[in-house]
Amino acid sequence: MIRSLSTAVALASLCVLVICLFTAFAISQQTEHAYFDPVFHRMDRMELEDARSAFEGRGLPALRAYLQRLDRQFGGKHFLLDGSGRSMDGGEDHSSSLPPIPETNSRGWHNGHFTLTQQSEDRRYWFFVTEENESPGVSFGRFYFLIAGVVFALGAFSTAYIVLPLRRMAAVVESFGMGNMSARIGTKRHDEIGALAKSYDDMADRLEVAFRRERQLLQDVSHELRAPLTRLSFSTELARTAPDQSVAMDEVKRDVDRLSFLVSELTALSLGPPGGAHYGLGSSPVDLEGIVLEAVRDCELEAAAKGCPVSCTGSAREMISGEAEHLRRAIGNVLRNAVRHSPEKATVEVTLHQSHAWSSIIVRDYGPGVPEELLERIFDPFFQVDPARSASQGGLGLGLCIAMRSVELHRGTIRAENAMPGLRVSINLPTGSPAPDNDKWAESRTNEAT
Repeated sequence: MIRSLSTAVALASLCVLVICLFTAFAISQQTEHAYFDPVFHRMDRMELEDARSAFEGRGLPALRAYLQRLDRQFGGKHFLLDGSGRSMDGGEDHSSSLPPIPETNSRGWHNGHFTLTQQSEDRRYWFFVTEENESPGVSFGRFYFLIAGVVFALGAFSTAYIVLPLRRMAAVVESFGMGNMSARIGTKRHDEIGALAKSYDDMADRLEVAFRRERQLLQDVSHELRAPLTRLSFSTELARTAPDQSVAMDEVKRDVDRLSFLVSELTALSLGPPGGAHYGLGSSPVDLEGIVLEAVRDCELEAAAKGCPVSCTGSAREMISGEAEHLRRAIGNVLRNAVRHSPEKATVEVTLHQSHAWSSIIVRDYGPGVPEELLERIFDPFFQVDPARSASQGGLGLGLCIAMRSVELHRGTIRAENAMPGLRVSINLPTGSPAPDNDKWAESRTNEAT
């Protein structure tokens, strides 16, 4: 078995070359025998009859003049021989160049010279032509090495054109596997190899981004855990020595609640797809309007504490397919984020709209909004525009990230834009969509685990 691609390509090229040469040779031989030989045979017979007529009708001078004219027109030396092979003009013996009996004509190379013979029908005359040139094998032999070199160079070029990029790709993949996340192929080819290289580079880009996000997520989780754990350790020590332990225990409970909330949010962030057998989740018809109204009712207490009424307009009568709890969590997180950043007594507006293809939930607050350059980042885990304010309000920076994950698993989209004033978050879900996207979930889990 051939283990080298370059050897396989070289052997394949050689086989193709040999097959092409044999095919071309066979076609040329067939063409020569089928078309050229009959034409040349008729021409030879015509010249024989003309030479014979000149000799028998007008004598030796006329024959000599005719043969000299043929010499000038076609090159070589032309002779009219008698039946035994002697020249009618001079008597030279050319019998050794005649074909064996019973052959009456020949055309080819004899003793290194091209010769042509044609016998008359009554066998009294031979038309004989000889040319003082080398045979094609002798003249062509000088170019054997040149042709072999050209063929070798073309084969080497074609092999290198295919094999070298593959070797480079293998080296880049190995480097990437050893931890060099910036290793890329960067080819400019537009063929299949170029398409493969581009696909690899795109995959490497996604893996690098996923790896960096994973590392950043671990750093953020460590940071979020450090503060409550430190306070919890301090509070437990204080509880042992303080005369009034109720204050210390309240601090312990607050930190435990914060840790519990963080764990629940991280669990929600890492949950599998709706319909996943390992997670016990399912996909079923969902009353989107009912879920939105439930999310609004769940936020009313928090909104009332700030004096921020929540208004809901529009309708979504048609059922969609999905997992109700995931959608409820996503919409609730967006609503709580809007309430958290709204000024006191400012209304949080929820608008429902449904078409044949899409169902939309738009949540708008009248808060400070988000700088334009940070709009895309608000869906990243633990990202906070104002960390100090978010911490004071109990936010971890996971709500919108969880909302985006749930929406994308339902083949939907979520985007944020400044409403001047405030922030507008739009959720779009397919109306009557099939089961949530398990493939998309699997891809996202692969990216996060890489």
